[in-house]
Amino acid sequence: MSIKRNVGVTALAITAGAATFQAQAQEEVIKPLGDWNYDDIYQQGGIRADNLMDAEVFGEEQEEIGSVENVLITEDNKIAAIIAQVGGFWDIGDTHVLVPWEEVELHEDGVMIPVTEDNADDYGLFVSDEYITEQDLSQAQQVDDDVEAGLGVWKLSDLLNDYATVGEGVGYGYIDNILFTREGDIQAVIVESDTGYGGGAYAYPFYGYGYGWSPGYSAYAVQYNEEEIGNMEAFDYDQYDGLLDD
Repeated sequence: MSIKRNVGVTALAITAGAATFQAQAQEEVIKPLGDWNYDDIYQQGGIRADNLMDAEVFGEEQEEIGSVENVLITEDNKIAAIIAQVGGFWDIGDTHVLVPWEEVELHEDGVMIPVTEDNADDYGLFVSDEYITEQDLSQAQQVDDDVEAGLGVWKLSDLLNDYATVGEGVGYGYIDNILFTREGDIQAVIVESDTGYGGGAYAYPFYGYGYGWSPGYSAYAVQYNEEEIGNMEAFDYDQYDGLLDD
């Protein structure tokens, strides 16, 4: 009995030690807000989530063929693919297609994809199980029309408009936007702060998987306390060179 109890205590100690190590590792990689500079983001420019969602979709002949319905993002914070609804004027009717981000080109008025009436089946949502799994959806998040993202992939709509918290779960505002580089990497998450914090939009580094956040959560924890965020300057969209801006 004592041997089993000691083994159990040892296992608990190892588990607690691993959790402490992980927490310390997370703290070490979280960028201090003092080192966080909007100027770099303004200069780099990129893509705003609110412009990408519902953006017009064009075919290879630059004809409008549909619109963006959702965006799939990997757990390392990169755009993996877009979900688009296309084909309303084709014989196949309205259908959803999945196009890997590397095949998406930014168009003057939206995005361009290599999908045609003849090859639409090649871009079916379940053609590849890299992003969406048809058989096992028990641990997945709904994308659109009962389509769900697989493990390790989340959809843009999982985070937009969620509550944002600081410190020990204190209400701070909501997620108003997400900024991406032209290559599809997340640059920042934009929080529209509550009037209790003065209101206004503030950009923060994004910390998702591994930092207490999951796509199924209704709130996103900004990895800073109230004192730290009190020194932030409001984010100026006018200084951000955003693609797809009207």
